[in-house]
Formats: sequence, structure tokens, C-alpha cells
Amino acid sequence: MSTAGTVILLVLLVPILGILGWMVVAASVIKVPAGALGLVLKNGKATDHALAPGRHWVPLLRKTMVVEYPSVELAYRAGEDASSAVSELDRTGPSLSCALGDRALVDVAYTVRYAIIHDQLRTVHERFGPHGIHGLVRDESGRAISRALSDPAVTVDSLFGSARTETEARLKEAVTAALAEHGIRVAGFVLGPVDLGRTGEVIQATVRAGFELALEEAEAATRLARAQNDGELEQQITSLREGAWRYRETDLWRDLVQRSDGVQIARRPGAAPGRLGLTVRDDPAVVDPAVGDPTVTEPQ
Repeated sequence: MSTAGTVILLVLLVPILGILGWMVVAASVIKVPAGALGLVLKNGKATDHALAPGRHWVPLLRKTMVVEYPSVELAYRAGEDASSAVSELDRTGPSLSCALGDRALVDVAYTVRYAIIHDQLRTVHERFGPHGIHGLVRDESGRAISRALSDPAVTVDSLFGSARTETEARLKEAVTAALAEHGIRVAGFVLGPVDLGRTGEVIQATVRAGFELALEEAEAATRLARAQNDGELEQQITSLREGAWRYRETDLWRDLVQRSDGVQIARRPGAAPGRLGLTVRDDPAVVDPAVGDPTVTEPQ
């Protein structure tokens, strides 16, 4: 081949080889987005090579691909509707129905925040894949919580007061141990509202009964003091003192305000200074047309 032919060949081959080399280099540079992990697969098989977010050089000597997994914390919230999920990183589900150690049936709501352990990314991929992580957390956390709550030491009292904090810590330990076996790290656990069903209604009724008893005792003391005042007032009424009549007037107005049989109380316009100027009117719906609209005004 002549010198001119060699030069022409080099002029044509060098750009072609440069373009091919650039294409190979560009295809070998893998970009893992922020908030994700990249697992390198060769010939369809997972490797122990996990890529952090950023650009990485992965030579295309064999059939190589990268599968992305989330590197940030995910959340599963039991006891909420699917519409309450704020992003793809959150999953929701129904509350967990289980029985306590004293056989009381409860519906438990809880939240688990978790992330993939980087060193066990290959195990997670081979067992569950990118779309099976949420199902794993749902099933394993529910199983661990049911087993922990069924302990005979856990009763209804364990869900209230300081015992609730201990119960929440016990459930977190159980969920953490259950998910760690599958390559999942628990970052946080929150025990939500617990529906006790009929048992909860009994507890609420018992609590209300205690407050109602305290109210009755307080009102009993008030009624006793009023009876004593009324007894002393009888002697004052016989003396025709205006202060005694004013005391009874105030008491009568209070009884009218507390009535619930359709009596309406309104302020009468143009009332004289120093007077209440109130008007008591029966409900028009129960007034007899033949009698008219009886109106009771404040005594002058």
C-alpha cells in the first residue's frame, strides 16, 4: 500500500476508533442517583459489589447491569389508608389484629422506619428483590409484634401509663431482631393507637364513672349548702327584708336558665338601669293557641 493510501486509512480509522472508544467509556460509566444503592449484576447473577450514589466505572467486559435499591429510610405505617402515603418511600396497611397475653383482642397501629443494610444487599436482592421489601417488612413486623404481645406478661394494663413505654421498647426489640435476619435495619418504631374493642368501652365507662362520682359528691356539697341557706332564709323572709327576696330571685333565675323544656330567655330592650331586663318566653311550638303566648318578665 502506498504512503498516500496509508495516510488516508489512518485519517478514516482514527476518528472511528475514537468514537467507538468514547461510546464504550460512556457506557461503562454508571450513575447511581441520590438516595439509591446500585447492585452490580454480571450475567444476571448478583455480586457483592454495591455502588454508592454517584458516578462509577463498570467495565462492559461481560454482560453487566446495575439494579437500584433505596439507600434512604423507608416507612411502613399499619393502621392508615393507602391515600395517606406521602411518597413512594412510604407504605401503609391495615392495623394488626392480635390477642394479648390475657386473651384480650386488640387492633394495633404502628410505624416502622427501616433501611437496607449495605453489606447484605446481595442477600436482599436474591431473596426478595426491589419490589418485595415492603411485603417483607409488613409480614415480619406483624408476626414479631403478634408473638411479643401474646406473652402472658402482656395485659391490657401494659398499654397504659409507664407500662406502655416498656411495651413499645419490647416490640421494637422484637421487630429489630426479626428484620435483621433478612438484611433490614430498623431505624425507628412507634406504637400507635390501640383499639381494645368492647374491652376499651368497659375501661372508658369505668373512668367516666369515677369522674361522675366526683361530680355527684361536689354537687351534694352544693345542695347541702343551699339547703342550709334556705333554712336560714325562711327567718329572713318573714321579716320582709328586700335582701332575702333578692337572694330567692337570683336562685329562681338560675333554675329557669337550667331548664330544658323549651323556655327561651332574652334581654328586654329598654330595661331600666340596675335591672336585669330579662324576658322568659315559652317555646311557641308548645303554646296553646287558645291561651295565647304567655310571657313572664322580671318582677319590677
